[in-house]
Parts: sequence; structure tokens; C-alpha cells
Amino acid sequence: MLAPQAWREAATQVCLALGLGFGGVIAFSSYNKEDNNCQFDAMLVPLINFFTSVLATLVVFAVLGFKANIVNERCIGENTKMIDIFLKMGNISQAIIPSHINFSAITAEGYHEVYDIIKRAKREEFPALNLQSCYVEDELNKEVQGVGLAFIAFTEAMDHFPLSPFWSVLFFLMVINIGLSSMFGVIEGIITPVVDSYKVRKELATVLCCFLSFCIGLIFVQRSGSYFVAMFDDYSATLPFLIVVIFEIIAVSFVYGTDKFMEDLRDMMGFAPYRCYYYLWKYITPLVLLSLLIVTLVNMILSPPGYYAWNKDKKYP
Repeated sequence: MLAPQAWREAATQVCLALGLGFGGVIAFSSYNKEDNNCQFDAMLVPLINFFTSVLATLVVFAVLGFKANIVNERCIGENTKMIDIFLKMGNISQAIIPSHINFSAITAEGYHEVYDIIKRAKREEFPALNLQSCYVEDELNKEVQGVGLAFIAFTEAMDHFPLSPFWSVLFFLMVINIGLSSMFGVIEGIITPVVDSYKVRKELATVLCCFLSFCIGLIFVQRSGSYFVAMFDDYSATLPFLIVVIFEIIAVSFVYGTDKFMEDLRDMMGFAPYRCYYYLWKYITPLVLLSLLIVTLVNMILSPPGYYAWNKDKKYP
């Protein structure tokens, strides 16, 4: 909770989920009726997003928990076979194994008991045995995020589902739909000001924007694409969002004026918006965002950027 990166990523997630910082919401709102109740929309959309996020969180953790149990059972099975081989070869004495342990139907508790006994009995030789502890908590604590979550953890978990091809098709259809729906807002935020300012055909602007985005996206499908994904995710999709949103709130609250903006909303909706918005726009939100930006910049300065590289000398399972 005290890590600046966690709060920065949380703020970025809010911007991405609500479409803040890249013009999509502003572009869509330009099509609203003049008397649209935007205060109701401003309350409804975050609530829908909140409950959707809670639902998605439940699904994600359920799938990751299922995967962790599957991997843990596999780990126990493989290491139990290794222990059985060591017993037959004489590397481990049968006398230290409790009589109630049945290797043909061993439980997680039974394996951990045997593991601890062998670790104590073979203190010096234990590292050479290469036995794993096989705790489900260790599997759950492994950091899985970004591309790894969608294309590694989830796909591995779905491989163990009943009718796994069916669920795999549904999952990747969902991923495609999420990507397309996200791009609608992004593209609209780009082409709407272009069309309104330069009076070009919207179809032409859309095609050119999509083609340019496609060309830029080709760098992500190279052999080094994962590095570009990580770089864009860490530096192009987090810190810039904070800066853009800060400038937006400054422009509305201090350049245009909070009082004038509140009057515009009164004229638009026919009633005065809640007074709490005044204090949020003018004081609380700018202060929180600026504090988060300063802490993030200090943390980035003190912690030089780095990346994970493939180790060709390491043997991977």
C-alpha cells in the first residue's frame, strides 16, 4: 500500500477504465444533447466500471487459484515419484518415512510432512536431491501480469477446464472484443478534433489513423516485441496519463475557472451540480494527482529503469 508504483498503476487503471486522459470521453460527450444530465452519467459510469472490475477480479483470482492448485498437484506428483526413486536407490532411508504415508495417494499435507523430514534428515545432501516444497502459496505469489496473465496463466488454466477448446474460443473472443472496444474510444479521441478542426472526411481520417496505428503496432510483434510492450506499458501508458489528466484539471479549474464551469453545468442540466464537485475539481483532485506525480518522479529517479532479459544459459521447464 505504501509503494508509489502501486498507486501510480491504480491511477493509470482508473484512466484506462474510464477513458480519461486521451480524449475519448470528450469526443463522445460532444455528441450529447445540450440538456444531457452529465452529472448522472458521471456517477453511473464509474459505478458500472466498479462492479465490472469487482466481477473481473473474482474471475481472475478464481482462475489463478485453480491454476495454482493444478500446478501444485503436478509438483507434488512429480516430486513424489522422485522420492520413490530415491527410496528404491537407497539415497533415502525407508525408516525415516512415516508408516501412514501412502505414496500412491499422497495428500499435500502428507507430502509436506515427508519433505520436511527428508530436509532435516538429509541436511547436507538435500540440495542435491532437487526436491521442491510444492506449496500452493508459492505458486499464488508468483507475479503474473500483463501479457503473461492473458496469454500464459489463463491459457494454461483453461487447458484443464472441461471442454477447454470451447472456453479458449470464448476467452480469446473476449480479448478481441475488449481490444476493439478500447480502440473505439482511442480512435474517436484522435479523429474527432481532426475532423472538426480541418473539415476532412471522417472515413479518410479513420482509415489513415488505423493504418498508422497498425504500422506502429508492428514493433510489438517482433522477436523483441515483449520489451517494447513492457516499455510502453511502464512509461508511455502510465506517467503520461497522469500528466495529461493534471493539465486537464488545471485547464478546467484554474484557466477556465471552476465557478464558470459550475455555471455552465447549471445552464446545461437545469439544476446546480453537487457542491462537492467544486472542491474536488479545485483542491482535492489537483493536490492528489500532483502529489502522486511528484512521488512517482522521485521514485523513478531513485530507481533506474531496468528490464528482464532471457538467460540462454538457464534451463527453463
